[in-house]
Amino acid sequence: MSVKHPYRAAIYISSALWFNVRLMSDFILLWTHVLSLAVFFGSGVTLLVTVLPPAAQIDDPTARQTYLAKGLKYYNPLSIGSLGVVLMTGAWNLTAFKAKPGLAFFTPEGYLSDFGSLLSLKLLIVFILINVSAAVSLGMGHRLVRTEVRGETFPPDKLPGLVRRIQVFTGVALALTAWIVWISLDMSRLGLAVSGPGL
Repeated sequence: MSVKHPYRAAIYISSALWFNVRLMSDFILLWTHVLSLAVFFGSGVTLLVTVLPPAAQIDDPTARQTYLAKGLKYYNPLSIGSLGVVLMTGAWNLTAFKAKPGLAFFTPEGYLSDFGSLLSLKLLIVFILINVSAAVSLGMGHRLVRTEVRGETFPPDKLPGLVRRIQVFTGVALALTAWIVWISLDMSRLGLAVSGPGL
């Protein structure tokens, strides 16, 4: 391909995706998965870094509750919604990945293969992540937002403890997400080593 016409590479890739329905759907699915994961992780970092620390500096319990409720009102649906998209697209991607020739989940002796072991560990961590994230968004966060919307006051002596639990659970969720990504990269390397490149 001529260096004088670098745009030809972009045209070639676009044409290959456009006229190959399966390749195009896999491409869209993969990027939807990656972008949703970025939104989920980014929302957690934003909550942990820009919302919760300033709340700890507010002495008035009522003002602190209002401030937290404003942030959590957007975080809760964004976090749990993006996690839902990650789970759905991840399941679809796994279905396509399992179709790779030569990729086995079990050894001939009936034991888990390296890939099968990584997948089992990943699914276990994902299960824990779902519960931790739901505890933050649908449990603690929603409880505080609901209290604010109703015009009620959250018990001032329990508010600091709630904030600390949200911090801990959010930090755990971020750590679990990073661990899942690391495992996914290992799975991809194993898949490419067995069956070669390609979706």
